[in-house]
Amino acid sequence: MAILIALAISVAIASPLAARSAKGEGPRVEIEPEEYDFGSVQQEQKLVYEFTVRNTGTEELEIRRISTSCGCTAALTSDRTVAAGASTILRVTLETRKYKGVVERSVSIATNDPGRVHTVRVKAFVEAPE
Repeated sequence: MAILIALAISVAIASPLAARSAKGEGPRVEIEPEEYDFGSVQQEQKLVYEFTVRNTGTEELEIRRISTSCGCTAALTSDRTVAAGASTILRVTLETRKYKGVVERSVSIATNDPGRVHTVRVKAFVEAPE
């Protein structure tokens, strides 16, 4: 019986959230592009690319956490909150260090968008000096 009550409460709480999600209400994050390729680069370079973080929802978007897949990659936003219909910049820096060949790194952005954590990727082909 307790399980049925808990299930009923879960459905009652989730239903309004699902209805809002289906209507596109609340904060909605879109990041463009999802991936950027720097092409062929040299070692010991600091590469920078700016992604556009857009709030396509109806409520303020909160950028809660940004994490990178490697210490050679950093990411910062100009704003931690984005009004409905507005956008901000996500500046991603990739240091090529002494890497050789294809280098791919990711940046995860956690927000108050109930959809999911969004991930963008940067990559480069690092050429070693001869």
